[in-house]
Amino acid sequence: GPCTECSCSSVKETDKNTSNAKKKENGDQSFIPKIFFGTRTHKQISQITRELKRTAYSRVPMSILSSRDYTCIHPVVSGTGSNRNEMCVELLEGKHGKSCLYYHGVHKLTEHHALQSAHMMYQAWDIEDLVSLGKKLRACAYFAARELMVGADIVFCPYNYLLDPQIRESVSI
Repeated sequence: GPCTECSCSSVKETDKNTSNAKKKENGDQSFIPKIFFGTRTHKQISQITRELKRTAYSRVPMSILSSRDYTCIHPVVSGTGSNRNEMCVELLEGKHGKSCLYYHGVHKLTEHHALQSAHMMYQAWDIEDLVSLGKKLRACAYFAARELMVGADIVFCPYNYLLDPQIRESVSI
């Protein structure tokens, strides 16, 4: 059955002494650690999330960090073979008088997942699921995944997100 330590639990914790959860420094509220699951490739993340869907933990709040190569849905940026990062930054800064409409729609994706969490209807998802929903809602999957990371109990990402100090700092790991 589900554990009693994370948000997937359907059973209330009855005995505080048996809890293995760490306690917050400022009180006696339980602290659930955020798990970062690193893989070598994005394809391995897809395999892991597919397996997660088959477990009792499929309803745990999650996020997947990935590059713009996999999550950018802006037609101009995603249509180019290179410099996606630079083109995205230019759109975000409003250079050349253009802005990214998809970035301004990030709240549509995060609220969609927030609505699911309010009704306890989490379901494990994959990068392709987020990108498809982003296209449907006209919202940036790249930045939505970063916002979803804040409330996630488990975050899937390629190893370089965990090992590279610059990337760790940029995504607040």
